Amino acid sequence: MNITPKTVRCDCGQELMLERSSKWCNKCGKRVFYYEKDKQGAKINSYYMYIMVFGVITFLTYIFVELILVPMSII
Repeated sequence: MNITPKTVRCDCGQELMLERSSKWCNKCGKRVFYYEKDKQGAKINSYYMYIMVFGVITFLTYIFVELILVPMSII
């Protein structure tokens, strides 16, 4: 897929010349996207990852409590 070079302004104010779908800003370290819909997709993807990590930590805590702490409290 050929993308024509486009100048995009980052949230920090730096202008970047994009020749692909995304690039990291050198000044602030955020990701800058060629298309606006890709920016929304990345935001949804990061929320999904936060929810999954929180779910895994919650599940592991539950397993620890049920399999280790509860049997030890009976003794």
